[in-house]
Amino acid sequence: MVMRFITKIFAVIQGLIVVLVTLSATQAFAHGEKAQQPALRMRTVHWFDVDVSTRKLDVNQILVVKGSFIPSLSWPAHVASIENTAFLNVGVPGPSFVRLDSRVNGVPGIRSTSFKRGERYDFEMTLKARKPGRYHLHPIINVKDAGPMIGPGLWVEVKGNPAAFENSIKTLFGQELDLETYGFSNAAGWSALWFVLGLVWFGYWLTKVPLILPRFRRASALGENADDMITTTDRRVALGILMVTLLLIAGGFFYATERWPVTTPLQTGKIETPPLPREPSPVLVHMDDARYRIPGRSFRIELTVTNSGKGPLNIGEFASGGLRFINSAVLKVTPKDQDDLVAQDALRVEGGPIKPGETKKIVVYADDAMWETQRMTTMIASPDAVVAGMLFFFDAQGNRYPVEISGPMIPLFGG
Repeated sequence: MVMRFITKIFAVIQGLIVVLVTLSATQAFAHGEKAQQPALRMRTVHWFDVDVSTRKLDVNQILVVKGSFIPSLSWPAHVASIENTAFLNVGVPGPSFVRLDSRVNGVPGIRSTSFKRGERYDFEMTLKARKPGRYHLHPIINVKDAGPMIGPGLWVEVKGNPAAFENSIKTLFGQELDLETYGFSNAAGWSALWFVLGLVWFGYWLTKVPLILPRFRRASALGENADDMITTTDRRVALGILMVTLLLIAGGFFYATERWPVTTPLQTGKIETPPLPREPSPVLVHMDDARYRIPGRSFRIELTVTNSGKGPLNIGEFASGGLRFINSAVLKVTPKDQDDLVAQDALRVEGGPIKPGETKKIVVYADDAMWETQRMTTMIASPDAVVAGMLFFFDAQGNRYPVEISGPMIPLFGG
């Protein structure tokens, strides 16, 4: 009993420390995809073209997050599928933004939905800056029973006075509401009322001193007759507290019904989000072999590529797990910030370009330290050793053709 009491005291102290640290924190820093396993990053959601409307804004200004994603055809079998229930979200430290609107392929994203594997979806989220700070912002897809699938992060800086933030709406009845304070006094009043009632109940039992060890010894001595310790007065007080509790619940219900006769229940239904129409693609790719050489941090992929188009095709980019490897001879990409996971000249292609009507084997090398710094090298410990990613082909006119590749990977430990 003594140890249990001491444990509770330590738990309270730890809780107070957490609260104090939380209240004293002034700025949240980067977070994101590095914590996820490579299998989740490579084989769940392929994100691309993710960007924000501005990198610097003031409190009350609007930030638009746009981009595209393709759920992987190589989705792990042991992970709950995105084709069941999913929700587009945004990951940012703390309540620093208010989401005003989100859409996927033009469909409002106010409810859960599902996304088909292998199909393309364009998303757009409209946020309003709420709190000054520098934030690492990620698009996220929350998958039921699987958790968040995190997209690439971008740094956004918010300046201004947090006291000037406005978050008001107009109801269907024309009533103006400030969502920052609406209902606060009501919630605080009820919380205080229940707290006082709890103190009354707790205080009554505190009057029965000595309270802890002596009563425990007596209850142990009485055994099955321990209920004899509860007096008639104890039962009357308990009945009184119970009656007050039930009256408060009933009274609160009737008051709320009278005060707000028209309500809208929480919406729990799913909406359908149709994928974008598939654009014709002249390229067909099969991954013949994939090997990761650990000492050189080099990813080597052998491919069989068929070009059914009218012009030659070149590989300009390979993207996997949020990492982007660029063939600088085809594509020029400038990192958006210091944490943008872009290797500007890390993709090497042997055997290209692919001429019209040609089927040929090519070898792609994606070599960069990002494999290690982003903890992607742990993919060699995957039970099924399957990898996936997106190849982006380009023609002479600059048209882009994304293709997903996937298959088993063999780690190489030698030089």
